[in-house]
Amino acid sequence: IGATPVTALAESAGLAINNGIAVDSRLRTSDKHIFAAGDCCSFPMALYGGRRVRLEAWRNAQEQGALAARNMLGAELEHTAVPWFWSDQYDFTLQIAGLPEGAASVVRRDLGGGAFILFHLAADGQLLSASGIGPGNAVARNIRLAEMLIARQARPEPSELTSSDVKLKKLLAA
Repeated sequence: IGATPVTALAESAGLAINNGIAVDSRLRTSDKHIFAAGDCCSFPMALYGGRRVRLEAWRNAQEQGALAARNMLGAELEHTAVPWFWSDQYDFTLQIAGLPEGAASVVRRDLGGGAFILFHLAADGQLLSASGIGPGNAVARNIRLAEMLIARQARPEPSELTSSDVKLKKLLAA
């Protein structure tokens, strides 16, 4: 269904708007004294070529709120967290790390018990995102490891991602 950020106050304050309140990588608005965080703001993601995104997820709002507070106190840290989402659908849990837009290929790893993960790869082999579904927490550990691989801009071999014999933790150590 989607959501529309409420930006009237920011607009009346003269702040730049771009699919929400436009902020820089440090969550600073077009007024250097005003910060914005969470669902209301769009920000550039270096991990995805500086593409501006707006994320509607509690984890993002929580991470950005804490980062904005640190930056208001002078930290000057950039927002670098990998997007992560989850949803429970009856007995199944869906978890997603990263953003799949721009993927040139998708490979699948079966985890058994009806659980699996799809890995979305860019044309150059960079892991962009991982989407998993399974009963309970069947995909949680693998999605967390995929999230770390995405953060490192890893380029694992597709055959390593599809093989249940290759542990994702081993790919992190490589």
